[in-house]
Amino acid sequence: MDEEYEFAADLHSSRLLDAERLKHLVVDAAERVARKLNELIAQGHDTTAFSIALFLALLKDVVLDFLLDFTGIGLIPVLGQLPGLFVSAALMYFLWGKGWFLAPRVRIIWWIFGFFFDNLPLFEELPITIIVVLYAWHIVRKRAEKAQAQLENLNSLTERELEEIEDELVIA
Repeated sequence: MDEEYEFAADLHSSRLLDAERLKHLVVDAAERVARKLNELIAQGHDTTAFSIALFLALLKDVVLDFLLDFTGIGLIPVLGQLPGLFVSAALMYFLWGKGWFLAPRVRIIWWIFGFFFDNLPLFEELPITIIVVLYAWHIVRKRAEKAQAQLENLNSLTERELEEIEDELVIA
């Protein structure tokens, strides 16, 4: 009888370790995807990067949140959580510092929406992830336009204005 309990405990422990390893692999893959998207932005392909991010947001808000719950696959302990974990982690790593984490007010609003409203029955179907990606895209484009305008006026700027621009770049 003790051997059966020991075997069951070992089996349970092994399953937990496998689930944790699998989650770790999924988060690592999400981080690599986010790094590639950030590299696209650095190369000047922000439209491509944000189109992919928007696709991931659509995938999360429409397919994963609705279909996985509707079909019951989302209720399977590890298997049902991995797709959502991958997409959420990839988007979080990608969007970090792109507008929605910059302003404290926006950060607080995001956490309220993300943790409170997104778990309420009527509000959970709102496309919050899509809205966040579109907002971050807007912020990035606005900052790029501002930088382009500053670049065009670079010769006419004073030393103080140049220092202010440098401080903004350090913060961003």
